[in-house]
Amino acid sequence: MHLPRPTRWRAFATAQYRPFQAIAVGQAFTASYASDALFVPLLLRLGAPPALVIVVGAAPVGGAALQAFAPQILRRLKGNLRGLTLVLALAEVRGFALAAIVAGLATGTVDVALGIALISITVAVGQTAGVLSGSNISLWTAVVLPEAERRLVGPRMGALTMALSTVLLLPAGLALDAGTRAIGLWAYGAFFVVGGVASILTPLAVWRLPRPGRVLVARETAAATQIPLAFRRFTDVSAIAGLGQGLVPSLSLYALSVLGMSAGFAVALSGVAAAGALAGSLAAGSFLLGGSSSRVLRASFLVRTLAALSCVAAMPANPSAPAFLLIGAALFNGAGNAGALATNERLYRLAPPEARVHCQSRFVGTTAAAAGTGSLVSAMALALAPPAAWGAYTALYAGSAISRAIATVRTDVSASWSSPPAPPIETAGLADGAG
Repeated sequence: MHLPRPTRWRAFATAQYRPFQAIAVGQAFTASYASDALFVPLLLRLGAPPALVIVVGAAPVGGAALQAFAPQILRRLKGNLRGLTLVLALAEVRGFALAAIVAGLATGTVDVALGIALISITVAVGQTAGVLSGSNISLWTAVVLPEAERRLVGPRMGALTMALSTVLLLPAGLALDAGTRAIGLWAYGAFFVVGGVASILTPLAVWRLPRPGRVLVARETAAATQIPLAFRRFTDVSAIAGLGQGLVPSLSLYALSVLGMSAGFAVALSGVAAAGALAGSLAAGSFLLGGSSSRVLRASFLVRTLAALSCVAAMPANPSAPAFLLIGAALFNGAGNAGALATNERLYRLAPPEARVHCQSRFVGTTAAAAGTGSLVSAMALALAPPAAWGAYTALYAGSAISRAIATVRTDVSASWSSPPAPPIETAGLADGAG
């Protein structure tokens, strides 16, 4: 049993990791009060069709494929990874833009159709930049920090974000229901303002990352370092799983448009998902310091298969449908977060150190394109189906289960549950990022 060790958390809590702690806190507020948990019920309240909500939510997933161009962009920027990440991190404060749109809707100065369009564009562009920012922060830790510090920082950033998201989202459901009854759309605006203010921490913390934070990226040629065959197989399997990820319609969308639950339930559903993600992050983050990333990844695919089947069981005729949806959310996000940590470990363990930028950009681009394709299929299915046709949702959840099951079977795993330990953690200070 690998439980979180206080010594590792104490190491992460030291002053040298303050920027990463602040990034995690800022991302928690953005994820809670300026992302899916709120924009899905808001768009449905305004009358947006479910297919549009799926497309808006899918834009960041497919947009992450732009990470495939990271080597070319970094070469043009003379390797300034820190500067690129800072520009992308500015999108984390999009809560202010969303609050302004909601204020216009509440006062009648913005037409509903225009409001839906503005919210959709803000979310699609802002979350895409946020996803790319997160990918670059992960890349920064991989190519600038020493290996032991990378293994320490990444999982604990994720766990801190999920812990705070859980605390923020679970009571927010009741507050949103009460707020919308009392002050209407202004309740959404209040959450967006809080999210915008706290999210300022993210770009400020990125600004404090050690200088120069530059990474020299060589041009990829036939004579360059060959990408290992194991890495290619890993990417192919992850693309299959990514397709299944894209097929999953938003659980809060299903709860609102099919089961007829309240906006508060949808936000609470996101809170349960964050709690599941926290559990997965804590368990996997501790285990992966010396454990097999491939075996954790395969186990995460299996659990996500079960999560999709739980959502299949949440049909309207089932009186326990909300409970099955809550279970599905916890399993999806618990296994998803554990799988994301395992994926990062697998990626950086398989990728040669001198080719990490190329490998990471290729991997993220491939898997994001697969997930984006799945999301387009999901949006088309819901666009063609009647508004409350649970059969379309069920078929999509079943398709996701099949995709994850295939990924489970095809994942190559190590001979044991152990992996070579990371070097000792140095506490003298962060690397200067000479790259």
